[in-house]
Amino acid sequence: MATGLDRILEQIREQAEQQARETVAAAERDAAARLEKAAQAAEDEAAALEENGAAQAEDIRQRAQSAAAFGRRRTLLAAKQSAIRDTIAAAMAELRALSDGEYFAVLARLAQKYAVDGDAEMRLNAADLKRLPAGFEDRLNKAVGRGHITVSKTPCDLPDGFVLVYDGIDVNCTFDALFEAEADALQDIAGGMLFA
Repeated sequence: MATGLDRILEQIREQAEQQARETVAAAERDAAARLEKAAQAAEDEAAALEENGAAQAEDIRQRAQSAAAFGRRRTLLAAKQSAIRDTIAAAMAELRALSDGEYFAVLARLAQKYAVDGDAEMRLNAADLKRLPAGFEDRLNKAVGRGHITVSKTPCDLPDGFVLVYDGIDVNCTFDALFEAEADALQDIAGGMLFA
């Protein structure tokens, strides 16, 4: 038979077991809540990293696409500029390859365009002086129609074309100088012909 002491000890033991069960249950609830909170934090962080990674990937893709488009435009522009330069070089080569009659007709038209009022001296290179057609000076002055141009018998160091020398003023009509002076217009014309 249980004595009063045994009953008290049994009651204390039951209370201690009950308190231990409640403490363990509270600890389990707390651990579960912490675990759930940590899992949610990890999920949130993973979602943020994924979102950030997707944004970075999209940014990298857009930059790569933009760089590729820029590279394409730059390559296309370089090819167009090269084609324009080649076309202008071919036009200049054609001018230099004209027959004597055509060449001096071009020189007369250039003198007509670039001559100013007053007397001038036309200076040519040695090769052009040797192939100068008879009567060129007379035809030149008729074409120009203002002032008088005398063709110098002294050769000048020019690749082609001529220089008109007025009193203190030189008008450079070499093909290189004319093409350089009209470079923008010639590029526009050549570009229009090639890429219209």
